[in-house]
Amino acid sequence: TFSFEPSVGYMVVDNLELGVDFGISSMTAEDISSQAPVLNKTTMDATDVRFGVYAMKYFPLNNWFAFTGMANLGLSTGTYETNDITGSVTQPVVTQSGNRNGVGGSINFGLAFTPYNAFSLQASIAGLGVQSMKNDPDGVNNATNTTNVGFNVARQAYSLDFVWYFGRGLWKK
Repeated sequence: TFSFEPSVGYMVVDNLELGVDFGISSMTAEDISSQAPVLNKTTMDATDVRFGVYAMKYFPLNNWFAFTGMANLGLSTGTYETNDITGSVTQPVVTQSGNRNGVGGSINFGLAFTPYNAFSLQASIAGLGVQSMKNDPDGVNNATNTTNVGFNVARQAYSLDFVWYFGRGLWKK
């Protein structure tokens, strides 16, 4: 999965930020059901666009570090394509493609390092989230709904946020 998720927020009071975010992601998944005597697998490609709102609270530990708590709610829309592949040379057969729409929300906790009053490096540590997605195949009236609820520790191990604060900034140095 590759995601690009810029956001714009404003410190409405000390250490409380409200904002909006936008995201685009591209995902590829592969599920191998058997390898012998013939390879059988299912692949999925999906592209989603997301829009949401968030509130983030900072809990300063000292002049450099703070714990963060963030609540967000968002909508997403996108397309997907699922292929069943038999054998290593056989051309994939598109078994399903269509649109998907969903809504989701989460509460996340993390840590922020602030070497300068208006700049911060942030990482997520744990989160609790729920997402409901409706897959609607093209030209077919049998949409499928899926709902996922999860608790994750180090939920995005490779997520590091670079933040520049306009307006109030963070706590005083």
